[in-house]
Amino acid sequence: LTTTTMSQLFDTHTYHVQQSTKNNYAASPNFVETTSWQHTSTGLEVVDADEQPFTAIIVGRASAYRLKCGPGGNHFDSGLSPLEKAKYQFHLSRPANPELGADFTAGIKNLEELQ
Repeated sequence: LTTTTMSQLFDTHTYHVQQSTKNNYAASPNFVETTSWQHTSTGLEVVDADEQPFTAIIVGRASAYRLKCGPGGNHFDSGLSPLEKAKYQFHLSRPANPELGADFTAGIKNLEELQ
């Protein structure tokens, strides 16, 4: 796809504005204040303000370096484990778009602060 076609398919500014209002967007200014660590039977877990398991959203560019997943992650269809336990391993790098690149940097900073 050409750059023009990509920009028509995905409006990075609108995406940034929409995601920035969500507390689970890692670049959100409220991200650190709305999450905490909680002890569970399997170790520490990040939870939201209601003490529910927390899933974060972070923007990034998936690197082809050591990409070890397909559509099903590392899930084997042999009955060893359910699909929801599949693990996705990949490296994220900073997006080329300046606005999303700033979100990536802010998200990493917030994750480091949470840690």
